[in-house]
Amino acid sequence: MLNPLTHRKILKKGLPGTANVVTRGVYSPNASSFNLAMTLQVYVEGITPYEVEDNWMVKAKDTVALGGTIPVRVDPDDHQRVAIDWDGVRSGHEQTETARRQALAASGPAGPQAAGLAGSPEVMRQVEQALGQAGLQRQQAASAGSGSSAADDPVGQLERLAALRTSGVLTEEEFQEQKRRILG
Repeated sequence: MLNPLTHRKILKKGLPGTANVVTRGVYSPNASSFNLAMTLQVYVEGITPYEVEDNWMVKAKDTVALGGTIPVRVDPDDHQRVAIDWDGVRSGHEQTETARRQALAASGPAGPQAAGLAGSPEVMRQVEQALGQAGLQRQQAASAGSGSSAADDPVGQLERLAALRTSGVLTEEEFQEQKRRILG
C-alpha cells in the first residue's frame, strides 16, 4: 500500500493509464475510509498490460464508483506502484450517472405501456406488417373475397407475432392481446 505522500507524488509525476477492477475486498460498513484489497489489470501506453494486487485507501463514498475501468497513474520506475486517480474516478462516475439520467429523460414520458415503444407508430406498423393486416385489408378491397391468403392464416400470424415478442418489439401483454384478437 502506498503512503499518502507517495500516492500524491505518483499522481503528479506518474504515467497515465487505466485499470480494470478485477476483484475487490469487503467494504468496512461503519468506516468513512478504509484499506481495500483489490486486484487491478493495469493498462499504460507502451507497457504490456499486467495485474497488481494491493491495498488502497478508499473513502466510503467512493466505493460506488469502483467498478469497471478507473483512471490510474503508475510509478515510471516501479510499475507495481499504482496510484488511483480518485478525482478522475469521481468525475467519470458523475459523467456516467448524468448520461444515464439524460438518456432516461430523453426517452420521453411513460405511456400506458411500460416499454415506451408499444404505442409508437413504428411498432404498430411492424405489428401490422407482421400480422399482414395492411396487406390483408388491401387484398380484401382488391379481390373482394376471391380466396384465402397466407395473411389470413392464424397460425402464420401467430408465428410472426411470436417472432416480434422474441425480438423484444412486443411485450408479453401486447402479444397476448394480439393473440386474442387473431383467435377472437
